[in-house]
Amino acid sequence: MPVFLLVAGDLLVLYAFVIAGRQDHAMAFSLAASLETAFPFAIGWLAALAIVRTYRLRTVSSVGKAALYALLTCCIAVPLGLLLRSLWLGRLPNGSFAVVAFPLIASFMLIWRTLCVFLFRNRRSS
Repeated sequence: MPVFLLVAGDLLVLYAFVIAGRQDHAMAFSLAASLETAFPFAIGWLAALAIVRTYRLRTVSSVGKAALYALLTCCIAVPLGLLLRSLWLGRLPNGSFAVVAFPLIASFMLIWRTLCVFLFRNRRSS
């Protein structure tokens, strides 16, 4: 169950990035449009989780590990998400979107994964 919560939290964090971006650009909330933006990043994130094996609880066994694995996963997931989004839309992303996506997703994930260190501390020891 903790692994499911870790991955589900990751996906919710990606969705929060999308919602924050839409709100920052004064775009009305639209579930369909939000999911369309989030979907390629979610696929990229899930692929990166499998590659880096960031879904394991030991990746949040300390704040240092949580930060390292969050950043490693972002290094794969964000470019892959941008690529998938470009293929999905048939065009390259806006330059500012591409530049802002990595640091914002990484920041959101660093906060979430650091919180996971404390959330799952008892789970790892049992």
